[in-house]
Amino acid sequence: MINAATSLLPEMVLAQTGNTGVAEALVTWADFRAILPVLVLLATGTLVLLIDCFNRGLSRPEAAGKRRSSLSAVINLLGLLGAVIAGALAVSSMQQPEMTAFQDSIRVDSFSSSVSLLIILGTFFSLLGAIDYLKRFDAEHGEFHCLLHYAAASMILFVQSNNLIMLFLTVETLSMAAYLLTSYLRDQRRSVEGGLKYFILGSFSSGFLLFGFTLIFGATGAIELSAIAESIAANEADQSLLLAGLALTVIGLGFKVGAFPFHSWLPDAYEAAPAVATGFMSVTVKSAAIVVLLRFLVLTANQPGSEIPVGEILTTLLSLLAAATILYGNLVALMQNSVKRMLAYSAIGHTGYLLIGIVAALDPGGSKTAEAAVLFYLLPYTLMSLAAFTLLGYLGENGQDRENFEDYRGLSSSRPVLALCLLVVLVSFAGIPPTAGFWAKLHIFRAALDGGHTWLALAGIAGSVISLYFYLRLVVNMYMRPAREELDTDPDANLASGLVIVTAALALIILGIFFPDLSL
Repeated sequence: MINAATSLLPEMVLAQTGNTGVAEALVTWADFRAILPVLVLLATGTLVLLIDCFNRGLSRPEAAGKRRSSLSAVINLLGLLGAVIAGALAVSSMQQPEMTAFQDSIRVDSFSSSVSLLIILGTFFSLLGAIDYLKRFDAEHGEFHCLLHYAAASMILFVQSNNLIMLFLTVETLSMAAYLLTSYLRDQRRSVEGGLKYFILGSFSSGFLLFGFTLIFGATGAIELSAIAESIAANEADQSLLLAGLALTVIGLGFKVGAFPFHSWLPDAYEAAPAVATGFMSVTVKSAAIVVLLRFLVLTANQPGSEIPVGEILTTLLSLLAAATILYGNLVALMQNSVKRMLAYSAIGHTGYLLIGIVAALDPGGSKTAEAAVLFYLLPYTLMSLAAFTLLGYLGENGQDRENFEDYRGLSSSRPVLALCLLVVLVSFAGIPPTAGFWAKLHIFRAALDGGHTWLALAGIAGSVISLYFYLRLVVNMYMRPAREELDTDPDANLASGLVIVTAALALIILGIFFPDLSL
């Protein structure tokens, strides 16, 4: 029996090519070259963690304080350098033809590379903002950088996944890193509670996602996304199982993007996590999940030969989810007294706008335009969210972020540059020209109108009008009310965070004025 099993091993590991007798390995160096940005991020995260661990183990207690500053500088430098190298590799892959790797389980094209670059950009700015934040909160540990790099690597693989198994594995790896980032401040009860709630609800969403993938496999007999699409187009899929599987998949991914009514974890997680971690999760996790939801649903819906009404059902379901998410997120944000929770519910509203883009993309005639609109929307949203949450951390003191609206009274007089940057960010959030946020919403609404979804575009406009109140409420506190107290923060001790905030604000203005149609 052993000999029989041994004789079969080469056939399982190697595949014959032609009659030459040359064996082709299932895994080649070309596979690894296709995911070089991911490998760089994983290597950087591992190296940073090892350096931190060895330093703690080898340092004497009396010498620990002396080495802490230099070690933190090395870790910060390595983290930023790894993100820069990964970003350069992502830019390079955008110029390359489409590639597949690891037996077609990974597919790298210009679209996925663009999203990968966006994820790396969010990671870089989060690492930069964390330099000052973690120092002031006495939380400078290598595991923070490690978690950010691992999460970014998982998100890139998530976007590049080309079969159901890879999708599930990468989303779970990403989720584990997000749970740990939420509860990173272990000495704060709120942070631990938020992370635990996120973990419990996230486990339920994973169950929905796994059941959905199982039903899709049962309906089509395939795990590759292209094979699933072919089965639907050939009318070979079981209709009941397929629709049930797609519904469960939408629920599972709806949780990841924070869509209503799967959003209950989001406000608590955003409030509990460190401000820099919140900014990272709000842009990178959402970007990855939105893109996967977009590509997966477009692939299954846009099959002209199919007799199964997948496109119609998905369009109706997502339209209702989009409208409900927009209205719920913006209406509840009106009632918040915490800036962090206001931004959390605002993020739910922005998820609704992105869902409008996905609905428009389900129309075969306008799918490319709608996909470009979604991708363009994610760029200013990344800049806005990173700037907003980095500023929360910038103004924090005594181990707490400044979260209340009252804390921002008179900010224009005490910190005029910060107030101006926050004004630009809030105006962009609201979708007011000439910021990039205006063009992002305009492209989304235009794609919806082109697809005949007029009522959905009107719901998005109504949500934008509602959002003006809570965004301008913060502006009024900054510019029209006297300060309650002087801020104790030292600008010289927050140079890295200030750089993130100013750069993001300038980028929003530049994109809005000079590149209003960047992706279209």
